[in-house]
Amino acid sequence: MQPKTTSGGYERVFNNQQLGELITKIQATVISNGTELERIILARSNVIDDVDAFIDDVTYGRQSEGIFVAPKKYVKKSWRTVPNIEPDILIFIVERNRICKIIELKEGCMFDTKKVKGEKENLETFTEKFGSKIPFVTEWYICCFNENNKAIIMEGLKNEFDKTHILTGREFCEILNIDYDSIIEQRKNDGIENLHYFISEMLSIENVADIIKKRLA
Repeated sequence: MQPKTTSGGYERVFNNQQLGELITKIQATVISNGTELERIILARSNVIDDVDAFIDDVTYGRQSEGIFVAPKKYVKKSWRTVPNIEPDILIFIVERNRICKIIELKEGCMFDTKKVKGEKENLETFTEKFGSKIPFVTEWYICCFNENNKAIIMEGLKNEFDKTHILTGREFCEILNIDYDSIIEQRKNDGIENLHYFISEMLSIENVADIIKKRLA
């Protein structure tokens, strides 16, 4: 779990500082989970850390074929990027037909209508403007990594995205030639470790431990 020490409102909810801090850690871990997913994916991928140099190498035939990934922190540094629009991941496929897949990566698929429309508009705008500056055919997608049923994804996205612009987690991994199931397994193991940590921390809080013991008696 990600460390975080300010308990804020949770301390008042439970009238217990230690429990408030623990719940705050859990909240921080949930928020950072998407970033952790990206780190796992990048660790299995060929990462581009200089997007402009990479594109120049492709343009002048200096880049070998393959599948390459640029996370948003490197895309933001490119002069070709679009201000105030930051897709999570770009996948560059260098082969006979060059393709750049512009992807917004999500854990789940349930969002409000306003957010979904904004995501779609950003993807369309970025694809048009960034795509005009690179020697690649551009495609845009939203990937809902933990849901493999596109009908459910479409419903969660309020039918703003059609199937041609949706990727499941498995499809996303197939593009990168990485093992989807191994990522799911790693995250399940992380979940088990988190559960043991949570229980251990709960039992280390005297007042909470006393309540649990009385309930189990």
